[in-house]
Formats: sequence, C-alpha cells, structure tokens
Amino acid sequence: MKLVRILLPIDQGGTSPACVKAALTLAKQFSAELEVLHPCLAAWQRLPYATELSPYYFQELINTGSEQVAFEKGEAKIWCDKAVKSSGVAIEFCSIEGLIGPTVAMRARVSDFTVLPTIEAPQSSFWATARDAALFDSGRPMLAVPEGASAAFGETVVIAWKDNGEATRAVSAAKPFLTTAKRVRLIAVKEGDEEEDQSLPSMADYLARSGFEVEHSRVDCGSRDVGAALLEEASSAKKGMLVMGAYGHRRWKEWAFGGVTQYVLRHATLPVLMMH
Repeated sequence: MKLVRILLPIDQGGTSPACVKAALTLAKQFSAELEVLHPCLAAWQRLPYATELSPYYFQELINTGSEQVAFEKGEAKIWCDKAVKSSGVAIEFCSIEGLIGPTVAMRARVSDFTVLPTIEAPQSSFWATARDAALFDSGRPMLAVPEGASAAFGETVVIAWKDNGEATRAVSAAKPFLTTAKRVRLIAVKEGDEEEDQSLPSMADYLARSGFEVEHSRVDCGSRDVGAALLEEASSAKKGMLVMGAYGHRRWKEWAFGGVTQYVLRHATLPVLMMH
C-alpha cells in the first residue's frame, strides 16, 4: 500500500535517534515524503499572564519573544539539516508558530502516521502534548518508538485484538505494515474468567480474506498486567512491532492515557503503532 507522508515532530533540539531512524527507514521503504515539523509558540503566546501591561513593557516582551522564536527555529533547522537532509529521502522541513497540540494535530491529519518517542523519564511537556494530539485529536495513527529500538522492525506484526472500535481502527491503520510483514499474529489477552471472544476468529477470517496470512490465539494474562502480556508476546517476535488501539479519557479538558496504553508507552522496547 502506498504511503504519502510520514510526520516527524521535533522540538528545537530535534527528536530521539530511534525516531529518526524509524522515520527514515519507513519513508524509504514506502517511498513516502518525510515532513519534519517544528511547532513553535508565537511571541505573543509566551507573554506572562497579567491584567495590565504598559505599552513599553508589552513591546519589550514581544521583542524578547520574537528573538527566542527565531533562535528556536534556527536551532530546529540546523538539527534537521544534520540529522535527515543527506538521507536520500524526500524531506520537507516545516516550522509553524502556534500551540503545540493543535499544530501537531493539524499536520498529522494530512499524514499517514506520526512518529514520536515513547514516554521517557523525566517526561517532557512538549512530547506529552505532541503524543496526546497525534493520538486523540488527529484521527490518524501514531508510531511510538522507544529509545534503543532497532530500525529493522515489522518483519513480525503482533496485533492486540479487542472487540471495539479502537482495535478495529488500529487493524486498518496497520495494513501497510501487514503487506510487508513475513508473519502476522492476532492476539487477544484473556483476563480472569472472561468468556471466549468470538470476534477473534472473525477478525482473523476477515484479514485472511483481505489477503493476509494470519495466526490468531488467546493469551492468558495470569498475574501480569495486560500491557505486560502484550509486550512480552510482541517482544519475543523476530523484528517485531505491536499494533494496538489507544485508550484515554478527558480530564479537565486534557487527554489522559488509559492504563494499558500508559503501560505500553512507558515500557515498550519495540515500536508500537497506536490508533484511537
């Protein structure tokens, strides 16, 4: 399947080496353009909150903010030129002034997927906001890449199946990877005394009718967290990647990841394609 554009958001210092390698590898593999996006707060968005500001003080703050904007854009462009320009991939560098979340979501909507780091410690507000926007406000999938992950992945695709809309959309989003995979596993994690999930073989049958050879099985969670069970299954695969639905909820007008999504984003050692 043809991909048109892969989105790689960066801050002024770039992004992780693992994200760069993954994005470049996939752009070459699928002959897609790589858009390097630098979302940057505008000068006026950096003003401290105040009910009254003198015109002189206001202009000084705007001037200072403008200088900082120019500096950050310059640093991001320098990073881009060093990190990806000589890769042989079609690169489009784009620095947009505006709030991080809406900017990432806007460009993610016109990309096939967005490549972002998994949750690291200490956590950066930039990456947290970018992940929330890419996952929950774009309508597109996100590829979360942990530091240290190999750029060679996708030979085995492990799909975490659950009978709901998020998992179904994740399966659809993964089809480009399914076309190039040597092995596709569809797994459902059984928790406690859950009844047999009849939708698992049905989805396996649908994928088989779509031209993909699929193995399907149920995995007993046992005493493990569901996220841990998924990661163990996926990590044992040769050059594997995990595909799963992303779950979250609104809290004070901000998105918060659900338990399994949060666990996977914090503990993954291989790339994970997520779709809300």
